[in-house]
Amino acid sequence: MTRPLTIGLLLVLSTCSTALADGPARRPLGENDAKAGKALYMRECSACHGERGNGKGPAAEFTDPRPRDFTKRLFKIRSTESGKPPLTSDLLKTVELGIPGSAMPSFSFLSEDDRKLIVAYVLKLADLLDEPEPEAIPDPGDGPAPTAALIARGKEIYGKMGCKACHGDSGRGDGPAAPNLQDDEERPIKVRDFTGGIYRGGSAPKDLYKRFVTGMDGSPMPSFGGLVAGEDRWALVHFVNSLKTTPVTTPLPADAIAAGHAVMTKYSCRSCHVLDDGKGGEVGPDFRVVSRKLDLGWVRKFLKDPRAAGKIYPWRVWRMPNLGLKDDEVEAIAKYFAAISKREDKPLTLPDASKFAADRVTAGMNLYVLRCAECHTLSKVIECPPIKQQGPDLINVAHRIDFDWAKSWILDPKKIDPKSRMTVPGIKPDEVESVAMFVWKTSLGAK
Repeated sequence: MTRPLTIGLLLVLSTCSTALADGPARRPLGENDAKAGKALYMRECSACHGERGNGKGPAAEFTDPRPRDFTKRLFKIRSTESGKPPLTSDLLKTVELGIPGSAMPSFSFLSEDDRKLIVAYVLKLADLLDEPEPEAIPDPGDGPAPTAALIARGKEIYGKMGCKACHGDSGRGDGPAAPNLQDDEERPIKVRDFTGGIYRGGSAPKDLYKRFVTGMDGSPMPSFGGLVAGEDRWALVHFVNSLKTTPVTTPLPADAIAAGHAVMTKYSCRSCHVLDDGKGGEVGPDFRVVSRKLDLGWVRKFLKDPRAAGKIYPWRVWRMPNLGLKDDEVEAIAKYFAAISKREDKPLTLPDASKFAADRVTAGMNLYVLRCAECHTLSKVIECPPIKQQGPDLINVAHRIDFDWAKSWILDPKKIDPKSRMTVPGIKPDEVESVAMFVWKTSLGAK
């Protein structure tokens, strides 16, 4: 009596296997990719999106709009219908290009392989990695070229669909409903100003087409895919594009602090750093401290390519992205540092290490081994095991940090920065001088 049942079960399993083989395609990334992507995600993304992907990273408090909560499975930038998860390629595009007009920068400075691994881990956090690749909306192609008639038709649709209620008659984001709009977590949300020509999902006509058709899940922007069809969709695209105005190039303020604030607002620096007013995140160093200690020439180089200097603070999980700052923006931040620290904008004055007394340098080396090597490595000269490193590698410190400031710091770091992790209980001023002499002599002599 058991044989027919066995045969029947095999037939069912065979049928299921065939159905699965012919079913929806799996995502092109898998569990192994996600495992490899976790460390990258923690380094590049968790400051904003949080370790668990819930949008509650340490930088989230000062980020506007707030970072996406991946665990809710709602994604604004998609090529899929409203309520559906994004394509894997949608997430890859977002990571590569960033989200213009938000704090989400482009991560194109990472390799394509690294970006794929990060996306795999994001899909895992959203519990989407094991689900089939969703179906995309039909590719709209490039659409018709804009004409006066299409733009006029688009204006009619813009009014008929109620777009002006939020975006306003001229697309400035000043419609009557704009002040009261909220996102899916009941937080105030700003309406996009079309006149700037900056759109979260990209500014190509096809990108706008997708936003109208798919909506932006998690925001008040609905899908119009079921309400506007055919060429009318392109008419709406071309009308919105016609609202774009020639941007007025506004020079940075002449005041150094105001200019610095303008640049840092543009790039959401407050999300990660405490500014001169004492407000900001703690993902990166406090600007009130680093502005006093760093060589401003080094600051300029760092801002142009943050990754070239290596990982300076081993205990910080996060890394600063390459923001693609323009030369005048780099200058503005450097001069802002000089202004808030009341310093002249000039290179550091390096001590003449040849005048350091040999016995003081030797005493400093011994003190360094006893007091400093527990947390700091000095390249290959005096190594601290990586697992114990808490402070920067000091081999290049002479070209980065002011010598006199460093002595004050070593003597009492908590006085300068109460939140510092560095402690040197009981060290005396003459011992500080000796340690600084040894470290600076070693640093200046390093190749």
